[in-house]
Amino acid sequence: MEEKAEKFWTWFSQNSRYYTKLDDLDDKERDRLLDDLMDRLQEVNSEFFFEIGGGDESPHEFTVVTAGDEDLYAEAERFVDLAPEISGWDIFSVDQYQEKGTVIFHEGLELDSEEIWFLPLENTNLPKSFGVRICFPDFPNVESNPHLKKAVGLLLEALLGEDTYTKEIGYYEIGMLPDDPEEEGFIELVELPDYIQWRKEREA
Repeated sequence: MEEKAEKFWTWFSQNSRYYTKLDDLDDKERDRLLDDLMDRLQEVNSEFFFEIGGGDESPHEFTVVTAGDEDLYAEAERFVDLAPEISGWDIFSVDQYQEKGTVIFHEGLELDSEEIWFLPLENTNLPKSFGVRICFPDFPNVESNPHLKKAVGLLLEALLGEDTYTKEIGYYEIGMLPDDPEEEGFIELVELPDYIQWRKEREA
């Protein structure tokens, strides 16, 4: 792990400036950079993914994400602990809480938590957890993408932290955002951590 981690972090330290300007790039160049980053990260561990957030008035954030596998907790955290100080960046392990503006890039998909809504789905057979229906405006453009479900799972994990995600979210489904989501009981996805806290307090 140490040798692979050192190789990755050395490369990222030298190239991190390119990842602060993703919004200014055309799709082809941005996809090339993100694919390169993913390939290099997965040379460390093929089950590591990432999300990039923050910026503007705050440091950019690089979060290593795993796909709900608790066995990867320690390895992902150790990998992040080996990261050097990189100017303008905060680097997180998978279980650290991400607040607003979480964006996942996965297999050509870009999912932004600030553009997505959720509908809570209660199940009496799963009283300690609940489901969510995840909806976003451009669903028709991506619903046939075979990587969509995994990308949504990674977004939820990055938004909540891996521990909360695995304990609280029993299942999720994906669909089209209605014309008036608030009227139909949907909540902005960035509010999901607060909703989970409210739900815990209600059941206490």
